[in-house]
Amino acid sequence: MFKERLYALKGNKVLLHGALFSLYSFINRGAIFLLLLILANFISPAEYGYLSLFSTVIMILGFFICFSSEGYMTVSYFQEGKDSLKYTYSTILWVGLLMTAFFFIILFLGGAPLGRTLNLPQHILYIAVCVSLFTALANVNLDYFRLKENITLYGVFSCGNALLNFVGSILLVKTFMFGWEGRVYAQVCCAAIFASFSVIFFARKKCLTLDIKKWIKPIFRWSLPLIPMHATNFMRQGLDRYIINYSHTIVDVGLFSFALNISNVITMIGFGFNQSFSVDIYKILGSKEISLSQKKDRIIRMSFRLLFLFLLTTIIVAIACYMTIPFLLPKYADAMDYFLLLSIYAFFVCYYLVFTNILFFYKKTKIIMYISVGSSLLHLILSLWLTKYSLFLTCIIYCVSQGLFAIGVHYFANKELKLQLV
Repeated sequence: MFKERLYALKGNKVLLHGALFSLYSFINRGAIFLLLLILANFISPAEYGYLSLFSTVIMILGFFICFSSEGYMTVSYFQEGKDSLKYTYSTILWVGLLMTAFFFIILFLGGAPLGRTLNLPQHILYIAVCVSLFTALANVNLDYFRLKENITLYGVFSCGNALLNFVGSILLVKTFMFGWEGRVYAQVCCAAIFASFSVIFFARKKCLTLDIKKWIKPIFRWSLPLIPMHATNFMRQGLDRYIINYSHTIVDVGLFSFALNISNVITMIGFGFNQSFSVDIYKILGSKEISLSQKKDRIIRMSFRLLFLFLLTTIIVAIACYMTIPFLLPKYADAMDYFLLLSIYAFFVCYYLVFTNILFFYKKTKIIMYISVGSSLLHLILSLWLTKYSLFLTCIIYCVSQGLFAIGVHYFANKELKLQLV
């Protein structure tokens, strides 16, 4: 009986691939998290602040360097066929290079005052632009390995990047005494290596072309609505820190941030499983050999199985962290009360991931944008109003806004399935 269950588990591709993607996600994020803890021993708090500002600039540039178009490759692959890879990748590459040139011109003309405003040296801003481009190109390669379900190359590529960053950063910061800028130099060097691999990889597959004119419009129609969606996520979590700091104390900011980071364990697992699940969803929806009714039944069945898995994961992680963190890190014991509420928020993030794949496939990114902007504005208004009274209210706001976001995406995903699969 045990052997039969073991073979059944081994044959469950979604579960197996999801577990592997989650493992790689843990290695990547865990390595960066551990790296930041180690670097804090070698650089001053002020330098750590500069490093945080640099990361913020990269995040903002990442919205615009390729106009959030990297994920379009997966959609086009299952809708247009593998011939679309050449045009999709080339469009992302040339748009990214043009935007890089545009940002370089801005920095050349006004980099000094912009650097003073952002409190960063001008040469660091140039590096930030490069890191944003290189990261986008490397992510396209990761998406290719994911849609091809090449778990081995995905793991080597993603974990290799994280480990090289880890070792390079410590060497440049501690051994060669570059300070916080050593982390920046390590990041740009690693990003350049993996971006170069990406370009060479697709060039060898003959996926480079200048014939991209007819592809720009559909790609931008798909990707541009994602920019405000990503921006609202950044705005929501970023502004909350300032609101908490203004209404309470810096200690409360630390406890709340710690609780939110621990809850990200649940979302990391969700993102990992979704890497595999999204490919299966696209395969089913794009298949011409499956009837419409069968497609609908399979999608609904797979979605609710994954939801149950995420609910079970949330319960297990919440209980495990609530029982162990106070003993392992007693200074953060007070944060665990916030963590229980934020675990519900993390579950709603996973809930959103399950059904957003359907809207991505049918290129309904505008719907996602509208729901995201609406829920984020509600979150901001409630946070400005209620955070000053209690951080428990802030946690509830996270649950409410993300819950509405997830339910809205679920509703429109089901509506789109009914329209497309009849």
